[in-house]
Amino acid sequence: MGRVEHLPRPGIVMRSRADIAASTKETTMSLGNIIGTLLGQGTSSQSHNRLRTGAENAGRGGGIDQMLGSLMGGAGATGGGGGLAQKARDFLGKEQAAGMSGAKIGGIGAVVGALLGGGVGGAAKGGAMAVLGTLALKVWRDHQAQQGVAAPDAEPSRDEVRALTGSEAEGLVLRAMIGAAQVDGHVDEAEMEKILGRLHDDEVTEEERRAAREEVRRPVDVEALGAQVSRPEVATEVYLAALLSVDIDTEAERAYFRRLAKALRLDADVVARLHRMTGAPSVTAASI
Repeated sequence: MGRVEHLPRPGIVMRSRADIAASTKETTMSLGNIIGTLLGQGTSSQSHNRLRTGAENAGRGGGIDQMLGSLMGGAGATGGGGGLAQKARDFLGKEQAAGMSGAKIGGIGAVVGALLGGGVGGAAKGGAMAVLGTLALKVWRDHQAQQGVAAPDAEPSRDEVRALTGSEAEGLVLRAMIGAAQVDGHVDEAEMEKILGRLHDDEVTEEERRAAREEVRRPVDVEALGAQVSRPEVATEVYLAALLSVDIDTEAERAYFRRLAKALRLDADVVARLHRMTGAPSVTAASI
């Protein structure tokens, strides 16, 4: 019997795997690009220092680059984890941007340095969620180890990758960052327009531009935000993103972070680890 050819039915457009992957990337990258731009430009005087400090401290532990590589693949960063990390290392080796050079150029150090220095454009922006997820996962696993929980494989599971870098996590992270910045007035409608103006049409959709504008116009409901987070790793990531957004030098800002930690149901040890890792001041009542 001859080979049977399965032809597409009339009216159906066949798409290659590459086309499907590209379209998926487009729909999941845009909010990540907005987040990457917020981190890259810095919404407070301490934003860059905290992100650099967090990357350097996390990089001292083992397995961090393996986590980053997996999460960068999940975030759809251009060229995959290895490709973006190599672009970042090449850029930093020449420019020594954002104070991350020499011995500090590991996997996560390279991506953070390129994100802050603007060295690899949209690719670095797309890696922002992978960086946040890596730092958050490191803190969460260190906390679990202290609680006597057996250490998992260094490489995150597929569920962890999806949870930490997917579109739902992007929305939660963006809302937490905007909510923190709203407290001290660093991000208003005019500032968001400047941020969106730095993004090309292939980096963010019009629908996501509208979503970002709407988030800035209305106060963030911290309790509602926390209710949408079901995984502790994601809760850690959301809190970390907010922590990178403001200086935390007023009682209003400290109160926001106490509310956020409570809403996210974060253990006090996890919160303390995030503050130590990034060098952010404590927000507990005893520290005021």
